Amino acid sequence: MTEIILHQWMLISTTSWPLLLTLAGFAIAWRAYIRSDRASLLHPLMIATPLIYLSMQIIDLDFEAYYSGNGVLNWLLGPATVALAVPLSQQLRQLPAMFKPLTVALVLGGLFATLSALILVKLFDLSDIVLLSLAAKSVTSPIALSIVEQIGGLTSLLAVATMITGLAGIVMAKSIFRFTQLEDERWQGLILGVTAHAIGTAKAFESSPRCGAFATLGMGINGILTAIILPASIGFFIA
Repeated sequence: MTEIILHQWMLISTTSWPLLLTLAGFAIAWRAYIRSDRASLLHPLMIATPLIYLSMQIIDLDFEAYYSGNGVLNWLLGPATVALAVPLSQQLRQLPAMFKPLTVALVLGGLFATLSALILVKLFDLSDIVLLSLAAKSVTSPIALSIVEQIGGLTSLLAVATMITGLAGIVMAKSIFRFTQLEDERWQGLILGVTAHAIGTAKAFESSPRCGAFATLGMGINGILTAIILPASIGFFIA
């Protein structure tokens, strides 16, 4: 227990001035997002990320220093993810009737999200380090980072891949739901949670608390399954 607390404190204590860079970039991006009537293509991450990257290039700030300087935000990823269980608890009565289709959707969706990334890496003959880094791209960041550190991937590459995955999910989701005539916000939320993790879950909460609750369920269960299955099976894909 002491070791865990010490690790958390070390993460928080590294916080320094790069945090201001993140907050400023997000503030600008959030204003643009609201003015666009919350258009997915103008999601705050779409704007804040390139702004922060350009700022880092101008002041010659490397990623490791930037990441370390945002220690308190990295630490808050865990509590924020756990806090999402609160709205989910308000939807528990609906789960027993949906147990079988939910289980099938979660297992198949999670497996496809992971296997598709691994198969694409092998098809394009990319290096093993890229494979290890992209394996957990469809899982929410706190879990994904732990998985990649365990299997030996690059957290910097994972961070970019996770963000792109989430953004692609919310940009495409609306069109896919319209094309498939999927109007049930419970299933919309579940799909957003499994495929677009935290970014998709945040977008789901913009629709309704119920949509967000089921996105939380999808994101959480997919993260747990991936954390269990991926480290044990990654050896089959390593050359």
